[in-house]
Amino acid sequence: MKRVALLGSPVAHSLSPVIQNTAFRVAGLDWCYEAIETDAEGLEPAIQRMRAEVWPGANVTIPLKEAVMPLLDELDPSAVEVSAVNTVVNEGGHLVGHNTDSSGFMRDLRALWRVPAQGLAVILGAGGAARAVAAGLARQGLELVLIARSPGRAGMLAEDIRRTHAAEVGVLPWIGESFAQVPDHCVLIVNATPLGTAPADQDMPWPVEVPLPPGAVVYDLVYTPKETRFRQYARQSGLQSIPGGGMLLEQGALSYERWTGRCAPRRQMRAALRRALERLDA
Repeated sequence: MKRVALLGSPVAHSLSPVIQNTAFRVAGLDWCYEAIETDAEGLEPAIQRMRAEVWPGANVTIPLKEAVMPLLDELDPSAVEVSAVNTVVNEGGHLVGHNTDSSGFMRDLRALWRVPAQGLAVILGAGGAARAVAAGLARQGLELVLIARSPGRAGMLAEDIRRTHAAEVGVLPWIGESFAQVPDHCVLIVNATPLGTAPADQDMPWPVEVPLPPGAVVYDLVYTPKETRFRQYARQSGLQSIPGGGMLLEQGALSYERWTGRCAPRRQMRAALRRALERLDA
């Protein structure tokens, strides 16, 4: 049996094993996908193990999407654009880093909302997921504002997006005044932080005392619980809100296609994800 792994911390909550193992089973592949709790110190040994045991590939999640880059042999243009890797493909011992997060996010967003060719989008966070979202929205032509707890990371992300996409990118600190400064003409707010993930599902990345922009769509990358507190707040404010499960599915399908060279069975993967989310909410 061939092994594919999810490396990161925390990973116990991840539903990636559900959708990937479903895909392998549907395709008749004798492969197994498992989540392996991996911190920064354990990342290099995990990559060495991947080489030694000839894993077909791996996914990489927080907080390792940038740290894994120097451990690989080559970076696909998708990873260079985002400066983050979420998918590693083992090409006969030659490890290539890809990023399927950005394309996965945009595929899901376009399926659920007519994305405008211009406008202001606010991204909460500045980690690897925020990088993927920022690259996708900048390709679309949107102006960006980053609100992040780490000014240094946010500044570096803003510089990268300005350089690679010639986009307008502003940076605000993670304080109440910043959220209040978001203009009413904002069209999209994306939570690219883990805030609100179960079991800490009462956390919210947006202060409850600050109204959401009246015309914005809210996209929360957090998918457990099925409806986060942030999405509830958006719904109660009369706004469209989109869960992160669709992005999880799309980036996972793209990863599967890179590992196997086959089209992903999206219908069965989506059904498996839906059942898993229903069990969590039961």
